[in-house]
Amino acid sequence: MKRSKRKAFIGKWGLWIIGIVFPVFVSAQTPKHYTLDELVHLANERYPYASQLGLVNRQNIESQKSIDTQWLPHTSALVKSSYQSEVSSISIPKDIESKFGIDIGEGKKLQYQGGVSVSQLVYDGGAGHIQKRISGLNSDMQARQIKLSMLQIEDEIDNLFETVLVLKEQIKIVQFKQADLKLRKKDVSYAIQNGISLKTDMQEIDASIIQLGQQETELTMSLCQRYVELSSFVQEPIDSTAIFELPQSEDIADKDYSTRPDYEMFALQIQNAEWKMKELNAEIVPRLTLFANGYYGRPGLNMMDYTAHYSGIVGVSLAWNLDALYNNTHRRNLIKIDKEITRNRQSIYQINMNKQIDDLDIDLSKNRKLADSDDEMVKIRSNIKEVASIQLKNGTLTLTDYLIKLNDEAQAMINKSIHRIGYLMDGAKMKTLLNKNN
Repeated sequence: MKRSKRKAFIGKWGLWIIGIVFPVFVSAQTPKHYTLDELVHLANERYPYASQLGLVNRQNIESQKSIDTQWLPHTSALVKSSYQSEVSSISIPKDIESKFGIDIGEGKKLQYQGGVSVSQLVYDGGAGHIQKRISGLNSDMQARQIKLSMLQIEDEIDNLFETVLVLKEQIKIVQFKQADLKLRKKDVSYAIQNGISLKTDMQEIDASIIQLGQQETELTMSLCQRYVELSSFVQEPIDSTAIFELPQSEDIADKDYSTRPDYEMFALQIQNAEWKMKELNAEIVPRLTLFANGYYGRPGLNMMDYTAHYSGIVGVSLAWNLDALYNNTHRRNLIKIDKEITRNRQSIYQINMNKQIDDLDIDLSKNRKLADSDDEMVKIRSNIKEVASIQLKNGTLTLTDYLIKLNDEAQAMINKSIHRIGYLMDGAKMKTLLNKNN
């Protein structure tokens, strides 16, 4: 049974991988289009972190309810029975008993008692309210940690999206070079027939075409790996038939990152420290409690009465933790130090974030400026290669020199794609860095 399940599992994923590597194009099939925003949205909806947020919220609600139970009456019941080898007794002369009407019987060795105790907290010095706030802050920090993990996934999706776009362009360039060399084979064959080229030139072209085919295979496999990674994030199969649309140009003037979950965490940690300080202050406040105890059995509250009867007691208790007056000094100092450490870490975080923003701005400007001159560069390299192809055909240029010109043209073309993709993706990455995707 297990073997058949495993075979089914392998078969399922094997077919999926084959579908990625060797897609079957049917005329009626429409390739699925994806934008970067759609992939990020799908990940935020479907990745398990999304359900974790709901669980953390439920956990916080239950924690709040648990703290509130201290205001409910606390009830307990006790039943006990014992047999004693000895009991207390008082020896009084008979004449004194008769004279004063005293009748003190001997205690019973078999004793039993059942009781119910009820207590009601009246005043807790604000401890319950403080505990609820601390619990809520802890829940908020846990939620921010989950959101930070989701933001990191958004960043990974950005990088994967960019890598997929670049790999597709690189595959196009490899295919362009293959097509060009296949055309050159005719020219070289003609030159060999006329004795102006060597037969090894044809072998050199064949070797270059094979090498390009190997490069295409490597790039295709790398592309498949990226599809698998993206599929795991969006919980949806993505294959090579998918079309990724370039993101729109983003010009973000407001570089505010205060909504990032890891930045919000600092404020929550500082608030948590302040409420913990209040919790220490609440520990020195007396707790006021009403209580009532009821009993039935023998003996009762009157230890001299060994008849089975009811008895009870009601009262008020005041509990005051005096140790907190002098024990909490060091705990207060620790909380103050933790608070200062948090502020110090926040300052370091701000420095690093500002640096990341500046670096991304510089990279965006660089790619934009490079993209402005790429068209001219491609035009020049293409003209040079076209002249070189004529020279190769006429035998005035070696195949090695032609391959250099072809590689220069291909590099100019891929640089154009990389600069354009990089510029647009820098804007998208800035959105993610500032947590402006949602």
